[in-house]
Amino acid sequence: MIEVRERMEEFKDALRKYTHLLKGGKIDLEKTIKIEELELKLIDDLISNKSVICESKRDLQSLIEALLDSGWIEEAMRRASHELNVEIDSSPREALEAFLTGNVEKPAGKVALLVVQSIARCLAESKLESGEIVEEVTPLCPVCGAESRTMVLEREGYYMVCPFCSYKWLVSRDKIRCPYCGNDNPISLGVFSDRARRLGLVVCQECGATWRLVIDKSIKAPRILLPVISLGAEAYRKFIHNDMVRKPGGQHTTDAIVEGGGEDAQG
Repeated sequence: MIEVRERMEEFKDALRKYTHLLKGGKIDLEKTIKIEELELKLIDDLISNKSVICESKRDLQSLIEALLDSGWIEEAMRRASHELNVEIDSSPREALEAFLTGNVEKPAGKVALLVVQSIARCLAESKLESGEIVEEVTPLCPVCGAESRTMVLEREGYYMVCPFCSYKWLVSRDKIRCPYCGNDNPISLGVFSDRARRLGLVVCQECGATWRLVIDKSIKAPRILLPVISLGAEAYRKFIHNDMVRKPGGQHTTDAIVEGGGEDAQG
């Protein structure tokens, strides 16, 4: 079982401590806290009562199907809609289909998204707790398939963190590597950051991809919050120009190494 109260305190403490890094960006703190508490309760219920279903070897699709067949998703959606004060005018299966087809504008689709995210987070936690950390050069989460643009620097290397299920996977051990094309040449990988080098925005001159980097290892927050915190690096996007990436055919449009720009960004 997870300690919901303890993890909520950790979550709220990280929100208070790091939201200033968003540099003007705003999040609805009350709503964010409410949704996190609900998701943690659902995850706790899955771990407590459905330990076999949450085995790490399952894939997300089969786990969702099993939970749908068992009635857990229907009950979870009722619980979520009640706590969020949202009325659902369709069956759980229809709501789930609405979510899977990208229709999250209707209330039922939004509730289904929240429940599916809880399931995905449960599966991701199960995998990480059992040591199943994938090492792969990709921006796509190996657990849920969501695209991540958040990289974190840890002792073991550079990890991507999924914004949906919070799974993390290792991209490289010794230096930054582009999760899109695999480029690890420091001359063609630039990091824009503030003087404190807490957050950075990385640009790959080979393929033109950009992603956010949590540089400061002292930043301690639940993994689900790291993509939110990393959004502060978007403030440095103004320093990235089109002439910093290769043209089709592989020719550089500039000889400059991207390592900063102006008074607000440092390389």
